[in-house]
Amino acid sequence: MPGLNGQGLSVSRLDILGGGVVPLHTHPNAAEMIIVVKGTMTAGFITQTSLATSMVYMKTLKEGDVMVFPQGLTHFQFNPGKEVSTAYASYSSSKPDLQLSTVVSFGNNLPPPVVSKVTYITISEVLRLKVLFGGTLA
Repeated sequence: MPGLNGQGLSVSRLDILGGGVVPLHTHPNAAEMIIVVKGTMTAGFITQTSLATSMVYMKTLKEGDVMVFPQGLTHFQFNPGKEVSTAYASYSSSKPDLQLSTVVSFGNNLPPPVVSKVTYITISEVLRLKVLFGGTLA
């Protein structure tokens, strides 16, 4: 979109099939605002309120509804319906970056015992997730 060049913004279109999911992820360099233009989608973000607790802000959005995800916070979207839902997203940076939480956690070359230790997940489950997300098993 040529008009965005140099403005410090970016825009994307999000089409989610019925039952589809945009998994937990972050944009380390930008806040995100979405507006639903077709169908419905459930969206939410998670913020840590203390060392041991988190708060989830989640809502099912209909056409015309807007939601903002603060910069760097883990968030998600999914389509609870059967028809395609569509939204437009605007980011407060021309390079918002994207980090999928599952890929960061399991699609890496950290040894499974280390991943198990730092996530409190059993070795067998870590191995299963590393295979699923393309991480190394050694």
